[in-house]
Amino acid sequence: MYKNGLTIWYSVKDIEVTKEFYTNKLGFELYFHDKDGGNVIMCTNTTDCTIGFSCADEVVPSTSSMVFEVENIEKAYEMLKNRGVEFIGGIETVPGMAKLATFVDPDGHSLMLSETFEGEEYC
Repeated sequence: MYKNGLTIWYSVKDIEVTKEFYTNKLGFELYFHDKDGGNVIMCTNTTDCTIGFSCADEVVPSTSSMVFEVENIEKAYEMLKNRGVEFIGGIETVPGMAKLATFVDPDGHSLMLSETFEGEEYC
């Protein structure tokens, strides 16, 4: 029934600020921009996963995290921090599972990096 692919959609206050954050700080690619409608879709670095954004007068930050798997969390953490990404705390370890680091976008939506331990797989 389901096809490959996933799009997460967030409401944001300023589409240009959001576009700058996701392209210049996170390194994602702009896929679609409807300037009149205030919508943007970004291609993430995860196969078949996109993030969509639309302008809203009031934004309630999402507290559920979109999690991006990385090969080396320490390296990714430092690179993003140097680009001005705001992390909430440091790198945390979940024994037997993964290392995690939570950060926020300009609207306060939670996002996370994850480095899964060798031999551990999801689904």
